[in-house]
Amino acid sequence: MDKEKLESWIKELMEEQKLWKFYKSKYWMQLKEEVLKEQKHECQECLKHGKITIADTVHHVQYVRKHPRLALDKYYVYQGRQYKNLVAVCKECHNKLHPEKSFKKQEPLNEERW
Repeated sequence: MDKEKLESWIKELMEEQKLWKFYKSKYWMQLKEEVLKEQKHECQECLKHGKITIADTVHHVQYVRKHPRLALDKYYVYQGRQYKNLVAVCKECHNKLHPEKSFKKQEPLNEERW
């Protein structure tokens, strides 16, 4: 899929609140498996701390919502340097990489917020 079609499709999915369809697509599923194999199913974040953990998720460094054209790119270039865009991670590290998706229950600020 070329970058223009990919970007258009992802933007359409976001407008429809159906971005999950991208993550269930054959394009993403094949690429995800390829990245996991290349990175030996090892969490790259845990490895930074000397810990070996099984990775079952692939994280987009350049978020799909912000950079839809890069959604299927293993690498991206920034200021002339190439960086990994897709990183194998465990669920725990993926949650840490996405604190905005946390569903922690918020405590009331005062008695009036109940």
